[in-house]
Amino acid sequence: MNGHKLTAAALLSTLLAPAFAQDQVVTPREIQDAWVGKTLVGKTTGGAAVTLKLQSDGTASVSAGSTNDLGTWRPSEEGYCTTWRNIRSGQERCFTVRRIGTTMKVFNPDGTVNGEFTEIR
Repeated sequence: MNGHKLTAAALLSTLLAPAFAQDQVVTPREIQDAWVGKTLVGKTTGGAAVTLKLQSDGTASVSAGSTNDLGTWRPSEEGYCTTWRNIRSGQERCFTVRRIGTTMKVFNPDGTVNGEFTEIR
């Protein structure tokens, strides 16, 4: 009986390991290397389509639903920060990003989900 429990536990950990292995932090360096100069496509938590562009000169643009804005961005210790002309009245906000499968989920400072990107063009 102990052998069966051990086998079941080993099988379960083997099945779950790939799911947990894919959930990983996207580092500021990865953001700079993979996102800069590209268009990220995804959706907000409310379901609106979103595109984000981060440029190497620190400028940025975003389109989310009917909102379009220009601003700046910078890498942070744990992800990236943006400051928009209109969104949040020009106040900077920093985000962390986790890769879950092929989706990159963007998290607000309080840990809530801000949105997700599913494609980099």
